[in-house]
Amino acid sequence: MRFVKTAEYAAQNGFKVFTSSLGISRWKNMHQINDCGTKAATLYPGTKYWTYNWRKEGGGARMYDIAKREEFYKQEYCGCIYSLRDTNDWRTKNGREEIKIGEEFYEEKLN
Repeated sequence: MRFVKTAEYAAQNGFKVFTSSLGISRWKNMHQINDCGTKAATLYPGTKYWTYNWRKEGGGARMYDIAKREEFYKQEYCGCIYSLRDTNDWRTKNGREEIKIGEEFYEEKLN
């Protein structure tokens, strides 16, 4: 659904190519992500989904380096409420602090 909306936005705003950084995560199925993006692009003639392999040549490590340097927000779960619940259950059972939404950054916490 999100890829379809992205493809629609690309078509409406004159972008011929769109992509996603979702595939950089080792926890994601890159083939599934690229397949969804490609299918969404077919709904809007003139748009194409770029199936770049973000993992090659140290892309994952580079992503983390840039995120740390720029102090991006660090989300420690996939983003759905079920993942947050399960991650916090695991963290509690293993003596770790629960995730506080929107507070964890790579370098510093917000004041």
